Amino acid sequence: MSTAFAPGALLHDHDRWDDDPSPRMLRCARIVARTPHVSTFEFVSDDRRALPRAAGQYVTVSADIDGERVSRCYTVSSPPTRPYSVQLTVKREADGVFSRWLHDTLRVGDRLELSGPAGEFSTAFHPSERVLLLAAGVGITPMIAVLEALHDLGDATDAVLLHNSHDPSSVVFERELAALAEGNDTIRVVQAVSVDPAGTWAGPVGRLDADMLTQHVPDLTTREVFVCGPDAYMQHTVALLGELGVPAERIHVESFVLAEIAPPEVNDTAGAPGHTVHFARSGKSVVIAEGETVLQAAKQVGIRIMTSCQNGLCGTCKIVKIAGEVDIAHNGGIRQREIDAGKILACCSRPKGPVEVDV
Repeated sequence: MSTAFAPGALLHDHDRWDDDPSPRMLRCARIVARTPHVSTFEFVSDDRRALPRAAGQYVTVSADIDGERVSRCYTVSSPPTRPYSVQLTVKREADGVFSRWLHDTLRVGDRLELSGPAGEFSTAFHPSERVLLLAAGVGITPMIAVLEALHDLGDATDAVLLHNSHDPSSVVFERELAALAEGNDTIRVVQAVSVDPAGTWAGPVGRLDADMLTQHVPDLTTREVFVCGPDAYMQHTVALLGELGVPAERIHVESFVLAEIAPPEVNDTAGAPGHTVHFARSGKSVVIAEGETVLQAAKQVGIRIMTSCQNGLCGTCKIVKIAGEVDIAHNGGIRQREIDAGKILACCSRPKGPVEVDV
């Protein structure tokens, strides 16, 4: 018998899974091709436990690829109102180690390790009666989770989605989003493409600009705005929103390129004057240069710290600081209460003096 959940709890009670730091092994139950380069991978738990999260949050997945443990962050594209599975919708990137493995190697029945959820890119954290969702390409993944959750709950939130894709063949979730809009008076979906070679596209054609925004969302300054896509798209869109009068505090962004970035290079100035990092459990110490991170210090002495995005976003490299002070330049991967409790993110914590960590 399945467990019953109150609808509000499914959308907002994100702490029930988030506060359990232990990774879980999930089995791939289904793979669905969305476009020639984008597929959805659905995972379920063999123990039939629910996987609560907030719509728009991401998880960290790990697998052994070519003899190396590799971890990446992906947004969950399925809504929290369907808590017994996790869907990850991923574009195959030519230089993306994990995305290529998912598309080329993973098969139904295979398992991978998952931890999370994390992140605050969600209407659950920034509630509003009126929201605008702006996405480019596969940046649609948190947006469809939000819209499907609103639909499933019968939520009265007035939501507008403006999704930009390169061309008609690359539109992800086109039919699913159209069905959501048709079946719900409070959800409106606008699909735009940059180019239309065949001249058959019924929606807007061209890149996102002020005319497109104001034409389709004339009340955009009254809405809470969520933006997700490649960095260039987000920088352009955030600047555009500012020019159109949207207050900065009402604009929320989620980068969709951190999952596949290259790790930072280790500076080979370990002996130069700087700050000492002591790894208490390993019994090792190293002096690193000003501006280097605890993660770089660990690599210099051969200590492995589990990491993923390496930009302070995913929270995978969270460790305990025993002594000393650091500057943490994170992007939402750690909460203030965790920092107050002595936790840091190794990837983006730069010592201000001698530091000791529990590693």
